[in-house]
Amino acid sequence: HQVAMGQGQADLAIQMVKDCARNGEWLCLKNLHLVVSWLPILEKELNNLQPQPGFRLWLTAEVHPNFSPILLQSSLKITYEAPPGLKKNLMRTYESWTPEQISKKGNLARAHALFSLAWFHAACQERRNYIPQGWTKFYEFSLSDLRAGYDIIDRLFDDAKDFQWEFVHGLLENAIYGGRIDNYFDMRVLRSYLEQFF
Repeated sequence: HQVAMGQGQADLAIQMVKDCARNGEWLCLKNLHLVVSWLPILEKELNNLQPQPGFRLWLTAEVHPNFSPILLQSSLKITYEAPPGLKKNLMRTYESWTPEQISKKGNLARAHALFSLAWFHAACQERRNYIPQGWTKFYEFSLSDLRAGYDIIDRLFDDAKDFQWEFVHGLLENAIYGGRIDNYFDMRVLRSYLEQFF
């Protein structure tokens, strides 16, 4: 079972924790960084549980300064970070996509657009290794950004006869990747990359 946390999901999450603990099932609560103020309630519920032996609770979150230290200390932690280097980053992206996802409907232009997205994503992540020359600070570009870019390209190639590069460029700049950037000079770098890749 899984619950993607966000607004209005707290009651469902608590009920799922109770149900899965009672039945000895696995549960994954995703995106806990979005609900850090709710984490003390989760801690309280976890302390009151008497779970079956098969119960497992997986928690996923991005880095957040206010994440509950008690919850972190009482958990087994696994970190999943971007691999170093453009080549490894590109390879990880392509390993996360199936061949069918890349060559959908035999559309070569679509495959080229996905390669551009993968290259752009790798370049954005690699620049984080060279702060303050790469970016002025660390930006948490993640697989969710890559997935959102993939979904945009996928939908545009499905729906439109003429691919709208300006639309992709605008969404990547203003919503997906650019939505994380709060520095004027970093935004100029991002814009420059988008102009080169898209």
